[in-house]
Formats: sequence, structure tokens, C-alpha cells
Amino acid sequence: MTKKLAASLALAFAALGLAALGPAAAQDAAKPAAPAPTPAKAPTPVRIQLNWVPEPEFGGIYAAEQDGLFAKEGLAVQIVKGAAGTPAAQMTAGGQVEFGVVSGDQVLSLREKGGDLVAVFAIFHTSPMGVMVRADAPWKSLEELWKSDATIAMETGLPFVRFLKQKWPGSKVKMVPTGTGLAAFERGTVAAQQCFISAEPVQMELRKVPVRVFSLAASGYDPYTVSVAVNGKFLRENRAACEAMVRALREGWTRYLATPAKYNPGIAKLNPAMGVEAMDVAAAKQHDLIAPQGGAAIGAMTRERWTTLAAQLKELGSIKDVPADIDAVFWNAPAAK
Repeated sequence: MTKKLAASLALAFAALGLAALGPAAAQDAAKPAAPAPTPAKAPTPVRIQLNWVPEPEFGGIYAAEQDGLFAKEGLAVQIVKGAAGTPAAQMTAGGQVEFGVVSGDQVLSLREKGGDLVAVFAIFHTSPMGVMVRADAPWKSLEELWKSDATIAMETGLPFVRFLKQKWPGSKVKMVPTGTGLAAFERGTVAAQQCFISAEPVQMELRKVPVRVFSLAASGYDPYTVSVAVNGKFLRENRAACEAMVRALREGWTRYLATPAKYNPGIAKLNPAMGVEAMDVAAAKQHDLIAPQGGAAIGAMTRERWTTLAAQLKELGSIKDVPADIDAVFWNAPAAK
């Protein structure tokens, strides 16, 4: 048998086989192979630099991580712990990380110096900073305290200290560094202590020392003290990823505010120095300063607040001029559809 004849017979037998299977089989055999499935898109890797150790002030960020909300939004987020002095704002502006936890005054001052930094999410809508006194202290307001001759432990280089000096000039208060921690406050060596609502007052409560806190915001200085900012170049080139980040943060904070006890054990494992009990107390103290008010979206910022802060910082000498385009300083991601 020649090769040509063998090939012809093979084709004939194949045709007969298809005919025996019926027309449907013949049609299926004639169809092209199905295309290979499209590979899943790899998640976008981003880093968020904290400016302090893991604590409830970052609760919504950790809730988003624990519940897989970042992954759901197509992000692979690395949460980088901070510590005292961590330059989170500078690292974000310089592109060492994509996101960072910063303060509003840092955003404005760094932008004036050429830093590429844009605020995208306000964790606290009202400043958590204040001045703590014992519950039986004679002063009924921050103004009364400031006009006294009391000794206050404060970081004198911060903008809010300059604000208080300007608001109530001629004060006789004596300011000492906060480096000794709370020991001097407990002993009574200092009558008042600069504080963060979910930190020093929590420690005092756990030690059974009753205290009161005079809100800094009530004095008229209310910057977006704890906010998430993004590197400006990353925002311009990856707007969809930034929108996804904000959506995850919104949902993370919504869940944390509802049930902080669910997430605090995981955060406490990252910061053994602050136990779960302390974190639960801290979450309760900070709740009303984070939970949205008046129907506003959680984390949203306003032009008016940024304009006011810029004017205050200029008057205090922290920046030379109010930004020509205040809208470039911050960005509210669109609401989830």
C-alpha cells in the first residue's frame, strides 16, 4: 500500500466515524478550540506607613486587613508599623511608601516645601488632641487653665501650642517637656498634660485616676490631626487604586466603629504593650470623634476646614502663604456605587 493510498483511507475512515456519531459530533469537531481563560489580574501592591505603633487610632485600617477588604478591592496592602518620630508624612511625600498616616498641618507645610502629598481620608473628623487634668482640678476650661500659673507638660514646638499662646497671650503657665511620661502627672508635679484622647486618658482610667480632658478642637484649632495621605504622583497615575483604598478604609472603619472588640485582639498581638482591655477603652473614647456626623461619608473632608487650617498656619508662621489651589491639597474619592 502506498503512502498516498494509506492517507486517503485514513481520511475516509475518519469521515465514516464522524458520520456514525451523527451530525452534532461532526459540527463539534469542526469548532475551534475554546480560548484559554484570562488570568486573574494581580492585586496592586501598596504600603501604608503608620506614624505610631498599632493602636485603636488605626483600628479601621486593621479591620480592613483582618476582614480581607483590601484584597476584595484588588489591593495587596502592607501596613508598616510606626514609632515615635517615624516620618510618615515625609516618606509618603518622597514616594518611599504610597500612603501614610499624617496630620493636616504636615500636608500643608510639606506641600509648600515641594512635597507631593495629598490627603485622601480623615480618620478623626474632630481633633483627638487635648489637655488632661485631674477630675478635681479647679479649672473648668482650657482657657482658665491657660490663664493660670499651672505647670503643663507639653511639646512646645507643635502648632497648637503657638495657637494657644496667640489666642490667650500673657499666659503665666509653665511648660515642661513630656519626656517623663505620666509619672509627673500622677505625682502632681505637673497639673496638666498634653494628651491624645485614646492614649494618656486611657492609661489614667486603667490606673483608677479620674481625669478630665479639655478638647483642643473646642479652642478653635481643629486640623485633620490623623489622616491618610497619598503620594501625589501615585494618585495621578493610579486613581482607581486610590479609590479602592478609600473604599476599603471606609468599610474598615464602619466595621471597627460597630464592633471594635472583634478586631482589638488582633491589633493587641502587634502591640503587646497595650492590652485588649486598654484598646477597648480607647475605642470607646475615640468613637464619637471618628463616627461620621450629619450624613457625611466617613473619612470625608471639606474645603472650608482646609481653608481655615491654611489661614491659621499662615498666621502662626508655619507656612508662608495659603495655597493658591486649596482643592489640590485633598481629594475625596467618589462614593461607592
